[in-house]
Amino acid sequence: MNLDREERPVLSVIIPIYNEREAVIDTLTRVLLIPLNLEILTVDDCSTDGTIEILEEFIKDQPRVRLIKHPYNMGNGAAVKTGIRDARAPAILILDADGQHPPEDIPKFFEKIQTYELVVGERTKGTDATSFRNFGNWVFNTFASYVAGCKIPDLTCGMRCMRTEIAREFIDLFPNGFSLPTTSTLSVIKAGYSLAWIPIKSPQRKGSSKIRPLSDGSKFLLIIVRIAVFFKPLRVFLPISLLALLLGLIDFLAYLIFQNKIAVSPFAALMFQSFLIIFLMGLMSEQIANLRFSGRR
Repeated sequence: MNLDREERPVLSVIIPIYNEREAVIDTLTRVLLIPLNLEILTVDDCSTDGTIEILEEFIKDQPRVRLIKHPYNMGNGAAVKTGIRDARAPAILILDADGQHPPEDIPKFFEKIQTYELVVGERTKGTDATSFRNFGNWVFNTFASYVAGCKIPDLTCGMRCMRTEIAREFIDLFPNGFSLPTTSTLSVIKAGYSLAWIPIKSPQRKGSSKIRPLSDGSKFLLIIVRIAVFFKPLRVFLPISLLALLLGLIDFLAYLIFQNKIAVSPFAALMFQSFLIIFLMGLMSEQIANLRFSGRR
């Protein structure tokens, strides 16, 4: 259906949903109060707790809300990608259905996206989170900042606004799981697009969390390493290769100082060879990563 420019929404709000019957109606009600011409895309990832029935009853009188159903559970990231494909506005905003993202901040994101390509929420210190989760986020943010070469204050915050054309440019890189925020942030930085942060306060979610701190935390760390190798391989390979070189030099100097002879032990030879191999692997991976982005606008 072709829409006139006056009818086209200015922002598509994508709300991925999976078993959120306790919070989703409150979240939608708050989004509908925002004084902007919004398109609200609710993408249900095959909920089993009655969320669908509640949503269908609610949206009967809400023409701005569209419900898209997955045929089976595909993951949070997959739900967001479905919303990106169906969005009609020039910009999209991702919002959790569990009440952790304040819909009242949507106008701030909309204002910023007029200047920047990606706008990300930065959860403030007053945000309701456990000490373990805060420590995990600090680890992720620190490592990601090193990989990206710039400060990333909140890597995993899901509330973010992107130009639709840029979201679709990178959609093939976005995973189906919970690491879409990580991938989208590093993709935008690698491609040289502009990025801004907006402080938000994230209250305690309604209902139980889908994230398991220990198992999902280790997966997040592994994902960051994989993304680092994907986008900026030398940031990973170079320190490891230099560590191997340093260990080899230490062993070589130990022979020279304590045994008063110039000799390369089997361990030192192994470290020197490892340095060369790992460094060359990193160099080739860096060239491949650059080629991956060379054809993009």
